[in-house]
Amino acid sequence: MYGWMGKRLRVGLTNSEIKTENLPLEYLKKWIGGRGFNSELLYHETQQGMDPFDPANPLCFGVGPLCGTFAPLSGRTTVSACSPMTCSLRGTDVHGPGDGNMGGHFGPFLKYAGYDQLVIKGKASKPVYLWIDDDHVEIKDAEPLWGSKVKEGTTRIMDELGGDPNIRVAIIGPAGENLVRYACVINSYGSATGRNGMGAVMGSKNLKAVAVRGTKPIEIADPENFARSAWELREKIHNSASAIRRREEGSMDLFDVGNAIGINANKNCSTGYMPGIEETYGGKQWAEKFLFRRKGCWSCPVSCGRTTYIKEGKYAGFYASGPEMEAVCAMGPRIDSYDVPAVNVMCGMTNQLGLDVVSVGGAISWTMECFEKGYLAQEDTGGIPFEWRDTETAMRVFEMIAYRKGFGDVLAEGSIRAAEKLGVGMDIVPHCRGQEHISVDPRIALGFSLGYAMSTRGSDHLRNYSCMEFPGCAEDRKYMTEEIFGPELAKEFWKDFPKEMWTLKPTKPRLCTWSERNKGVADLVGCCCQAIGSWGGAGNWREAYTPLLRYATGVDLPDEEVWRGAERVIAIERAGWNREGSARQDDTHIERYFTEPVAGGPHKGRKINREEWRWAQSEYYRLHGWDEDGFITPEKAKELGIEEVIPNIEKGRKLYEESMKRQKSK
Repeated sequence: MYGWMGKRLRVGLTNSEIKTENLPLEYLKKWIGGRGFNSELLYHETQQGMDPFDPANPLCFGVGPLCGTFAPLSGRTTVSACSPMTCSLRGTDVHGPGDGNMGGHFGPFLKYAGYDQLVIKGKASKPVYLWIDDDHVEIKDAEPLWGSKVKEGTTRIMDELGGDPNIRVAIIGPAGENLVRYACVINSYGSATGRNGMGAVMGSKNLKAVAVRGTKPIEIADPENFARSAWELREKIHNSASAIRRREEGSMDLFDVGNAIGINANKNCSTGYMPGIEETYGGKQWAEKFLFRRKGCWSCPVSCGRTTYIKEGKYAGFYASGPEMEAVCAMGPRIDSYDVPAVNVMCGMTNQLGLDVVSVGGAISWTMECFEKGYLAQEDTGGIPFEWRDTETAMRVFEMIAYRKGFGDVLAEGSIRAAEKLGVGMDIVPHCRGQEHISVDPRIALGFSLGYAMSTRGSDHLRNYSCMEFPGCAEDRKYMTEEIFGPELAKEFWKDFPKEMWTLKPTKPRLCTWSERNKGVADLVGCCCQAIGSWGGAGNWREAYTPLLRYATGVDLPDEEVWRGAERVIAIERAGWNREGSARQDDTHIERYFTEPVAGGPHKGRKINREEWRWAQSEYYRLHGWDEDGFITPEKAKELGIEEVIPNIEKGRKLYEESMKRQKSK
């Protein structure tokens, strides 16, 4: 076995069962790794109507064949389960597959312990943590750790296990313990799974953490060619224009271009433009004022991670991991705050509490807009006033959310469920499938907004990274060049369609389907999407990862089979939604984005054209080989080798047809 370790570790917390399974080569070739292993298992070991907090819900940690090697940016881990966060527009009790993808150093050490995947089921009778030390696997008491925040809990576990710096810990904070629906799993003190509430699933199992130490080598089939190819790719990424900028500014480099072209969500995503933030939030300005040191995930030649230190003012002495651009936007422009030191503190707080920064920022900004519109008042929130730019109230409410106290208990359910419970504000929750939008206004770019809505884990830019269509990028930042994106992307989009492509409707679904598979390859092999994403420097999946995959595994997987593998994983995730009756009716945005134009900035007056949107949905389905309603066809399922999904999809189709009839009768 080369590249892969060939083993899956299963842990049953209810009865303290621990066993390993061998993964056959044919299985490894079909599902490749990471997200592929997790999505396959998740579909087959969950069922229609499953409650995410059911002990039978499998919590999966998956790594790819390049994870832990010398391949650049090869430190990614996918964490998957039935998601407590996402839902169907048919009802908030309808859940689909979910996952989060984290960097840091946990995944490589899980692999060094001998495993391509860890699957945890059941529920412990009291708080525990899992200790994996190569072949020694032990369930240990975590009652003294319950209630600890991320940094404290991680440090205490490492001390308890002897203080070896080669021990890596993936942990939940108080938010996960208290089943906040958008709680994270965090490793390396600040690398989070982010979306979909994997920390809440972990907390529902009474599992505080997974600690791992591994000493086994990863065998490489062709070490000479692998080392040469990996080094060349490292140099290419390291010296690329995007990596140089990101190394200097972190992902905060996107603020400069983002606000200029009107995509940074402001005031609960009501507009994509916040006047003057280049002077306060720009990447260079932030680095000059707050950067303590840079940090990178495993085998990273970019090191876009940050560590913050506030030198002066009200928050002098504050020190924390991060932040990233999405965190800053959720804590700053989203609530209309120009107070960058306070935003840094809020980002650090969410990490330590174990909260998804996008969803918690979404919940706070939604409440602020509800106050502005008169939907809510202080008597509805336990006496707490919510006003734009009020960072002190936001900090106070973060704690309340993490511990489910007072009005925080309502917001811990996520914005759409809070709106449902309170009976107001459903019209202003920016979401797809129940998950709050990230920082980009979906009205300004059809392909990007299509990617939001089609994402198999709810509103998300990392399932579909089609940023290259943003108006103004080509002229303003030269991000649209062949040098940055590689010849394939240039040939496929820029040679056939000039830089005015964002005005050409036919390109959008094609761009969407291409970029989601491009991103999918990174998730399968276990590497960071930044390298082959829209802002990366490695070119595309074919140039970056498929040669390394073959050199590592010794398996002659043609490029087309790797591409097909990404399509297969997207399809089986879609099948998980289809069996719940979720299809075209959920592949959309809230009415606000079709009827309410952008309020300010360069795209003032723009909104989603309903006729174009329906066309884009249909074209996206056609490109995937699905039917007009967005269901996987039997022919496509057989073509991808997942024909077992066909009966469940037919059952789901009946639920869909019934819901559409009810909708028409209203």
